Amino acid sequence: MSFVVILLSLLMGLSFVVGFIMSKKIKNKFMTYFATGLAFMVIMAVLFTDIIPELFELTSNYNQIWVAVLGEILGIFSLVIMDIFVPHHHHEHKHNDESKKDHKDHLYHIGLLTFISVLIHNVLEGIAFYLVGKASLKAALLMAGGIALHNIPLGIEMSYFFKEQKDNHIKKYAALILSGTIGAIIGLLLGDLCVITNILVLSITCGMMLYIGLYELGIEAARNIKEKGVIEGILIGAIIFALILL
Repeated sequence: MSFVVILLSLLMGLSFVVGFIMSKKIKNKFMTYFATGLAFMVIMAVLFTDIIPELFELTSNYNQIWVAVLGEILGIFSLVIMDIFVPHHHHEHKHNDESKKDHKDHLYHIGLLTFISVLIHNVLEGIAFYLVGKASLKAALLMAGGIALHNIPLGIEMSYFFKEQKDNHIKKYAALILSGTIGAIIGLLLGDLCVITNILVLSITCGMMLYIGLYELGIEAARNIKEKGVIEGILIGAIIFALILL
């Protein structure tokens, strides 16, 4: 059973590759804006259909609620502090060469912060996936399908936000693909996590994704809302997650 669950976790990670391939096959400005709108919707959907409901389930007393609030604050401020170590950017963009470079740096900035938070989320998700799979293989199969579907648009997002930079991002992609499997292996080695630990780590991820979804992607999508692709990306993201919920 353990081997099957870990294999499924690897297949879930490989769904990022589908997103990477789609972004390579379709190379135009529309897809850049589409990826922004899609990423905004995917991050918000993951928050409100997965992470936040799970936090509500885990918190049953005031001490646990305070741990969750502290974790969310830590998640937000960790990315605020991390802004110091990523390329400088702002949300205002004009039509000259300097601002075009700034816009590329801004996309890389969003991609890097999203990569970090998704990586942490995937490891935690992998741990949860292993625990679910250990109890019910049928439930694990359904969960794997849902996770794979939301990994595809995230793969598109990462590829488009990193494509303007000349650095080799193979290691980042490999980390994303393997992160869920690493989480599943951690779940195998550690067994059940105590509730407080689970709440703290999950709430830190929640804070990170709130920061990225509302501040980074939300502002970027709003600035470019009239560009063709943003609205389409948001709508497709909504449809994908409606299907997952069904």
